[in-house]
Amino acid sequence: MLTDDNVLIVADMHLGCEAALEYEGMSLPRVQTKKIELYMDRMIRSIGPRRLIVAGDLKHNFSRNLVQEWQDVARFVKMLSGRVSLDVIKGNHDNYLGAILSEYGVPLHKELSVSGVRILHGHSGSPSGNATIMGHIHPSIRLRDSVGASLKDQCFLYDDNRGILVLPALSLVSPGTDVVNQISSDNISPILADAGLSNFVPIAFSGEKALEFPTVGELRGIRREQ
Repeated sequence: MLTDDNVLIVADMHLGCEAALEYEGMSLPRVQTKKIELYMDRMIRSIGPRRLIVAGDLKHNFSRNLVQEWQDVARFVKMLSGRVSLDVIKGNHDNYLGAILSEYGVPLHKELSVSGVRILHGHSGSPSGNATIMGHIHPSIRLRDSVGASLKDQCFLYDDNRGILVLPALSLVSPGTDVVNQISSDNISPILADAGLSNFVPIAFSGEKALEFPTVGELRGIRREQ
């Protein structure tokens, strides 16, 4: 949330993901859009943003617009109509999204700047030195207890030195990237490729309580020692 401009920013909804997975032989109940719709309704009622920015990957399928994607994106846009101004930033999954959004007059951007904060998806581009909010990585962190049980939860990533905030995926279906165990996550975005994720602090939530962890680099060091 950019409070000065009353802007809410989310990323990586991957609407229509269930239909795309069906083409790959996996059957899932088509409930994601309804749950995201309920979540966004609660958020808008709770904080009353003036503007909503989706920082990429509003839809899921790369190669074309599936019927479910047309329906889900249309449903999402109509739910917001008259309540909040909507802008969408193009992600790597959004190749044909413009055809859907144009029917509703919703702009599709490469990136945006709000109060000097750069907002983009993160699948392309280069570091700018400006404060940045991005998606694309789907960050998550896996927690283990002393007996080996584990829980994987989505998280934010924040690097105070570079002024970069990575948003968790809002998708309920698309899996998160375990940024501690998957060292390859350092190279998912060219925006971060120069220094990787080592200096980022994972921030997860338990209810409304923020849980701040050591940096990704420190957690990787602990994991190697175990």
